[in-house]
This record gives sequence, structure tokens and C-alpha cells, in this order.
Amino acid sequence: MKRLAFVLLLFLFAGHAVADEKRVSVPIDDSPSICPVTAPVTIIEFLDFQ
Repeated sequence: MKRLAFVLLLFLFAGHAVADEKRVSVPIDDSPSICPVTAPVTIIEFLDFQ
């Protein structure tokens, strides 16, 4: 029971941290993609090749 309470508290705090992040708009005009244009979510991956 204590473990369940701990997991629930962890999810509550983790959700709060994500909600405070700022969203930005990234233009994806001519970028390659693997999904339809009407997809409800866009995931953008930034890589550093150094």
C-alpha cells in the first residue's frame, strides 16, 4: 500500500513539472516526415552529430 501511494505521488509531481514547461512553435515547412499532414501530434527530434 505504501508503494502504491509513493507511485501516485511520483506521478502527481512529475505531471506538475511537465505542465510548467513552455511550448514553442517550430516551423516544419519542408522538413522530411513519416506521417500524414493532419496528424494530431508532431514529434521533432534534435540531434547533435559532433
